[in-house]
Amino acid sequence: MNIVYAMTHHVYKWALPSMRSLAEHNPEARVFILAEDDQLPFELPMPAEIINVSGQTYFPETGVNYRNQYTYINLLKVRYPSLLPVQRVIHLDIDTIICDDLTEIWETDLTDKWVGAVPEYAGAYHPFGNMYYNMGVAVINLGQMRADNIEGRMQEYLNKVPQPFADQDAWNKYGLAEDKFTQLNVRWNEGICTGMTDNPGIVHYVCFQDWWTNRQMQRVEYLDRYKAQQDDGGKNEKADQSG
Repeated sequence: MNIVYAMTHHVYKWALPSMRSLAEHNPEARVFILAEDDQLPFELPMPAEIINVSGQTYFPETGVNYRNQYTYINLLKVRYPSLLPVQRVIHLDIDTIICDDLTEIWETDLTDKWVGAVPEYAGAYHPFGNMYYNMGVAVINLGQMRADNIEGRMQEYLNKVPQPFADQDAWNKYGLAEDKFTQLNVRWNEGICTGMTDNPGIVHYVCFQDWWTNRQMQRVEYLDRYKAQQDDGGKNEKADQSG
């Protein structure tokens, strides 16, 4: 099972609870981290391959979405087929907590599809039709993306057309038009934009810009559990970093 996180240096520490929860429930996962350094400035709860993307050229500063609220790191999600040496990967936003074994979504049938993801509520932001998928948790078929040669088209679109939700809008524009999504059960991306269940597999604190400290969030207890060691700087976490 391959997992990828992507983060700029100013949010590194915010990813630790998600990685702790991943390590507890999926300790054998192979983890990639797209970052702005060769190593992160603290020990991780499980081994990870760090990919320094600070010199990336896919999304120059002149691109219209480079400086939006999601940063170029998010835009790079559409270039995962070029950046990651695997055929399939589960992308996790850093504001997620993993509550279960991810084998079920890892084994999602993605024959001829690019992505397995959870749709957002009907009647919300749906600029490309009657469906819109949240990409904060996504199983991505990198092999099929390479075969369909889609990366360059999405990259060009994001460098020229302003989009409020950046890469997520590009995924939906092209993925919906070409029927490249497979729908996942909502328990694999539970949150305010997607819905709630009695048995969350992944909790996603999407739509809360202050999710790290917001005490009014639904399911805040899941985040609190894995923030418990935050003040010790990860001293109790023993893992090697490579990459």
